[in-house]
Amino acid sequence: MAPDSIGTQITTIVVAVVLVVLTATLWERPRGWLAWVLRPLALTLCLLTALAAGGVAVNREVEVYTTWSALFGKAPGEAATPTDEQAPGDALQPVLDAPRSASGSRVVSFTVTGKASGITLQAFAYLPPGYDQEPLNGQRLPVIEALSGFPGSPQTWLKALEAPKILDEEITSGRMAPTVVVFPYQVLSNTHDTECVNEVNGIQMDTFLTTDVPEAVRRLFRVRTDPGGWGLIGYSAGAFCAVNLALRHPDKYSAAASLSGYFRAITDKTTGDLYKGNQDARNQNSPLWRVQNLPIPRVALYLAAAKDDTFEYKELEQFVAVTRSPLRVTTQSLPQGGHTRKVWKALEAPAFDWLSSWLSAPVPIS
Repeated sequence: MAPDSIGTQITTIVVAVVLVVLTATLWERPRGWLAWVLRPLALTLCLLTALAAGGVAVNREVEVYTTWSALFGKAPGEAATPTDEQAPGDALQPVLDAPRSASGSRVVSFTVTGKASGITLQAFAYLPPGYDQEPLNGQRLPVIEALSGFPGSPQTWLKALEAPKILDEEITSGRMAPTVVVFPYQVLSNTHDTECVNEVNGIQMDTFLTTDVPEAVRRLFRVRTDPGGWGLIGYSAGAFCAVNLALRHPDKYSAAASLSGYFRAITDKTTGDLYKGNQDARNQNSPLWRVQNLPIPRVALYLAAAKDDTFEYKELEQFVAVTRSPLRVTTQSLPQGGHTRKVWKALEAPAFDWLSSWLSAPVPIS
């Protein structure tokens, strides 16, 4: 059982309940010094198992730890070490024997060895139904990079938000063009939020996501290479990432969708000081500052949030109020739902459809 499985969740709940019942039933049994030892021990075990059950529930929401090795020390997105028989370059090849969905799509894994950023991380790619069949096997497809919140991982998209299922539905219904959707890791540690930026004298995550990931995707899959064929989507911190990267790199992306995002660079206990006191670097990574002080790029943005998600919805309103042409902005809101997975799932399909409407269509391989 994986740490994010329903089996693990049920097991932790059952163990916690059994310990509480046993503690209550046997509380008066011990006498003397034995009572002083066993009662605190029993209470401690009850507390720890309750915390474990809660921790598993939270992990199932955000899908940070999907394997036991990740839980006990393996860095998120760390690629497997090639075997002695495997050439180093082979680690970059996608795992193409992944099982197919009922509609024919599949999710494959691959490794991005970032020459520009110096970062090596795992990524996943959704290949739409018919990817290996005519007419798609003779076409280059548009691409969307999907970025997760913090804490979170590509598995949040793949499992908790059910992105493959939703993409299948939108593509097979004709509401969305056949598209390759890439889910890269964007952190090196589950305790450090990179905000997808190039940290001053630190991790170069912007470069990894906007240079190394697209380079690997173009090499491994049949995709469009022009910025009109590339877009971004994210939820929460990943929504900030999507908008920030699109505004910073209009030569690489033509559209971005933000689900419950914010629009100014933050520094807190999860990020640390990403900018090392460099106000210019922080400004350059604040979408709100950029649209007020820099030339406006020709990109399209889809901005969505729940109205009772107070901070993010206020940020959305402030950002929209200062945007101007040639930036194209579409907004969407839900009356309630807060900053939750329920909201992101409700907004997910419309956001993918909107992105598809802005991205260039599949094109024959020349």
